[in-house]
Amino acid sequence: MDVPHPEPAPVSLSRRSLIKRGLVGGALLAAGGAGFLALRGGLPVTLPPDGLLVFSPAQFAVLDAVARRMVRPRPGWPTVDEVGVARAADRIAARVEPSAQKELKQLLGLFENGLAGFLFGGRTRPFTRLEGAEQDAVLAEWRDSRLAVRRTGHAALRTLVLAGYYQTPSIWPAVGYSGPPGIFQDGPSQPQWRGGDQPRPDDNGVWHGEPLP
Repeated sequence: MDVPHPEPAPVSLSRRSLIKRGLVGGALLAAGGAGFLALRGGLPVTLPPDGLLVFSPAQFAVLDAVARRMVRPRPGWPTVDEVGVARAADRIAARVEPSAQKELKQLLGLFENGLAGFLFGGRTRPFTRLEGAEQDAVLAEWRDSRLAVRRTGHAALRTLVLAGYYQTPSIWPAVGYSGPPGIFQDGPSQPQWRGGDQPRPDDNGVWHGEPLP
């Protein structure tokens, strides 16, 4: 489940429906939203100091647990905690359509749902209370499932997690990116004003002298 190096976040989250696939997909998502067997509480996590925009605290905890399995610690790379992946993912989700937000919430509920865990893998404990290897097994089952809604659901969460991870400039050194060029920095590759003592005009101005190499 390690994040490949380097890899951009896959498919966009902007389309109207992320994971519904007919009656089966709708029924599964409804089960996640209904919270069957939800009395077995999940593991709480520390919430962002500035709050959440889309997800509930329980959904945020699932997203944080998924992010920690999909983005493993690697030398020279920022950690999930340093980036704040789950918080960033919550902010990204705030920019998608309400219908997609609803499905993401239902999907996170389905991951945590004891009934779904029992039907799919014989597990009744919430996802957030599973050991790391068990969480990896759950994610692999979703990724490789014969049900399209589970495969697409895994892809949707992976998209959200990787988008949350790669959105920060702190990742640039790890991928060998020096950042966008500074337009007003000095250097041979930067534009040079050749207007002598005259102030540079506000518009594009006029270049004097020989063309720059």
